Amino acid sequence: MTTAAPHRPAPETTADAPTGIPTETAANGASPAPRRRLRPVRKIAVAVAGTVVIAAGIVMLVIPGPGVVVILAGIGLLGTEFPAAKRVSDRAYGYIKAAWAKIRRKG
Repeated sequence: MTTAAPHRPAPETTADAPTGIPTETAANGASPAPRRRLRPVRKIAVAVAGTVVIAAGIVMLVIPGPGVVVILAGIGLLGTEFPAAKRVSDRAYGYIKAAWAKIRRKG
């Protein structure tokens, strides 16, 4: 016996008077404004965390540790919010994938 999920009404849309752009509202009438306010906070937090991880990776190039891996992880973290870092991360992934395929062919 299968049961169907309960029906959830679609979010209502209202037209903003000054702009005429429809905005979504929740069932209780609340606007999604808190989510928009957290966007810059998230971007700053990712920037700080990614920078700290990259700095730790640079230090690990001098002291024992997986410096290159940590630097790549920091770039990947930054790539979640910044398009330029995403491009660098994708390019590095392509180089690593090609190098790994070359290593596997030799063996």
